[in-house]
Amino acid sequence: MTDILALDLATTTGYARGRIGETPVCGSITFDGKGLTDAVFCGAMNWLGDLIADNPPDLLIVEALLPPEAMKGRTSRQVRDRLCGLQAIARAVGHRRGVGEISEASVQQVRAHFIGDPSLKRKQAKAAVVARCKALAWDVANDNEADACALWSYACALIDPKQALAVVPLFNPKLRVSVWP
Repeated sequence: MTDILALDLATTTGYARGRIGETPVCGSITFDGKGLTDAVFCGAMNWLGDLIADNPPDLLIVEALLPPEAMKGRTSRQVRDRLCGLQAIARAVGHRRGVGEISEASVQQVRAHFIGDPSLKRKQAKAAVVARCKALAWDVANDNEADACALWSYACALIDPKQALAVVPLFNPKLRVSVWP
């Protein structure tokens, strides 16, 4: 069975890891650099290196960066640069530690798979992802962990398409509507 590590990279990074068909183990970590990007990068490099040192996953998947124009006027260059750097660090550490495959997926692809609607506004989408994780009995503490779990689920479905049914209410009794409106 393929072991997958999914990362929702940011200053507070969500992660989810597990084998296809199992329940992912998830968590989140904040790389505290008090605004200093180099300290955040160092924290991320050390944490990920330690996490996979003795047991690298078969697949490392990260959320793809949005195009620069997608967040124009809503974020700073410093934040964008930090996200680019975190992604580069994840890829480099994964490669150095012997991860078999390193990939990425867009947030729209993941949301279409996991909640069925990639067009929801950010706040609504994050709430829907958390709710879906909780309905699946996945122990998520915040939206960073939930986003990583959704990304992990998407990767599972890419490798074994039957896994896509696990997040569809029609095929998963945990998600079925019990009361009609």
